[in-house]
Amino acid sequence: MNRAMQRADLKAFITRLAPQPGNGLAVGIKANIAVAGLPWHAGIAAYRDRIAVQDAQCVARLRAAGARIVGLLNMDEAAFGGVTDNPVFGRTQNPWRAGYTAGGSSGGAGAAVAAGLCEAALGTDTLGSVRIPASYCGVIGHVPGPGVISTDGVIPLAPQFDRVGILARNVATIRTMLVWLTHSNNTEQAPAPAGPIGVLNLAGLAVSPAVAAAHARAASFLRQTGQPVAPVSLAPLDFAAVRKAALLIVQCEAARVHANALADTRNGFSPALRRNIAWATAQPPSRHAAAAAQLAAAAAAISHAFAPFTSVLMPTTPQSAFAFTATPPRNQPDFTLLANIAGMAATAFPMGHDEEKLPLSVQAVAARGEDCLAVAALFTAAF
Repeated sequence: MNRAMQRADLKAFITRLAPQPGNGLAVGIKANIAVAGLPWHAGIAAYRDRIAVQDAQCVARLRAAGARIVGLLNMDEAAFGGVTDNPVFGRTQNPWRAGYTAGGSSGGAGAAVAAGLCEAALGTDTLGSVRIPASYCGVIGHVPGPGVISTDGVIPLAPQFDRVGILARNVATIRTMLVWLTHSNNTEQAPAPAGPIGVLNLAGLAVSPAVAAAHARAASFLRQTGQPVAPVSLAPLDFAAVRKAALLIVQCEAARVHANALADTRNGFSPALRRNIAWATAQPPSRHAAAAAQLAAAAAAISHAFAPFTSVLMPTTPQSAFAFTATPPRNQPDFTLLANIAGMAATAFPMGHDEEKLPLSVQAVAARGEDCLAVAALFTAAF
């Protein structure tokens, strides 16, 4: 072997051993995702002493890429909730204001990223549980399409809707994480949104004035950048009815997932969660079937309305973060659940602040995750 070949082989060997750009990223993990050697409890008292034997597949892939797993993050019990005021593991404060919720169920993830405790976090999103904390905490929350990130090693809530998602302070970090999590060699990034963007018509929808104004500013910015923009209407969709149908299905799925523990360790679940599950399972099969049919019809309507666009812009949450002393708004997931039931990707990103200096957020929803991220990158580069 000549010296030139030896040098080439040595260079290739060193390249394989050397840390890749971005390795060493500090990542927090929601407590329903298995991290070997750490508790794996999903915020549920019945599981508080269970230790994960091995990493969830998503965690294993992050470790293989060189990410540093810095610890577990608080969450709503069983990932069912939008406040992260856990009856066993405590309350997660919003870094923007003490006494205010960080959202849920991945509230610990949103708060940790916003507070700079980690550079990124893994959360789970069933009806909005990554994007709601992103909205309230002023960070970016990305949920890929179904199956893009493995849920192996994740304690489920409702498998038909569950996704693993990413929270971070910039789009570049999310794109890096996606490459690691999917073992993708495709690092191609859309430099700008690739086609027409829809803007959801908010007429008749219950949103705060600050959220409506942020949504309008986002639409105006797109027009100023020369992006083709057109209104999208979901007027026939009864948001409240769709939310109730989705919650019924989720509660029934939670009952199935935790059936054994509910039977063996009843006191390991809070009275509130037991009531929710008991109510759902007591509903007649006809009501379950009607809820499933309603969600299927809603998914078809969403897909049809969004089909002409590469992505659709809408609020992430109808309001900004609220005090723990307030009653949680029922409509928190009304916009976020659309992506889950329709099998789409979504990226939530900050869009200014309200009059109380709390973060506001909008989201891009699309069939392809990169289309959502391209919209988010356009905004985060400008604001």
